[in-house]
Amino acid sequence: MIFIIIMLFLLVIVFFIFVNIQFKLFYFPSKKVRILEYHSISTNGFEDQITISKEKIIEQFEYLKNNNYKTLWMSDLDDLQNKKQDLAPKSVVLTFDDGFLDNYSVLFPLLKQYNFKAVCFMVLGRIGQDVDWNGQYVNENMKLMNKQQLVEIGSHIELGYHTYKHDNYADLTLDEIEKDLQQCQEIVKKENLNVFPALAYTYGGYYRKKGVNQKLFFDVLKKSGIKYALRIGNRINVFPLKNSYEVQRIDIRGTDSMKDFKKKVIFGRKKLF
Repeated sequence: MIFIIIMLFLLVIVFFIFVNIQFKLFYFPSKKVRILEYHSISTNGFEDQITISKEKIIEQFEYLKNNNYKTLWMSDLDDLQNKKQDLAPKSVVLTFDDGFLDNYSVLFPLLKQYNFKAVCFMVLGRIGQDVDWNGQYVNENMKLMNKQQLVEIGSHIELGYHTYKHDNYADLTLDEIEKDLQQCQEIVKKENLNVFPALAYTYGGYYRKKGVNQKLFFDVLKKSGIKYALRIGNRINVFPLKNSYEVQRIDIRGTDSMKDFKKKVIFGRKKLF
């Protein structure tokens, strides 16, 4: 009987440890940061994995506003981390990948309306061009912001790195990755852009397997001046960020319901188990 009680007690402890790892339920609010991942916004109601309708993102922004979430830039997180200060409760980073034109025409006015901040991870070798990479969710309507627009959005949108031409780092050699980052930095310098040294991995791809190759990969990022690199992961981050090159984001899809969105914001994912 005592053995059974001990085993049940240990199972309960393991369960709570698992829940805490997955959902960060037992951390103070000032020790948690949610980083949400978006891409494109449509004005015609179209939705898919990377495209959310304007009406739906407004509903999500209303939820964040009404529930007192505070939006931050990556540079804000960096500043707080360097000063060893806590976050405000309910801190969230809104991130948008690629740099689609609708981030200027739709997102930027919404951010001004709600007094929100966001981070746009820009494909720096394709500024002002049409999207030219392949993929299930890429279509002829996807165009990228030009330099003038990137400068104009600076009051509410911070820029970050999203590779030079949207390559998957998991498919590149370390030399190719270093060259890619060098090309990004050349564009930043040439165009005189204010870009914070945070990188969002395209396709969530990087050297995931722990070991020598991953260490060498992280060394390339550090050598290139990258302070933070963001994957997907669908987890809430514990602050201060311990592994700055595996920062986790929560994937917000256009096909998510409002119920899904709330679960992702509260727990980091919509499927709890």
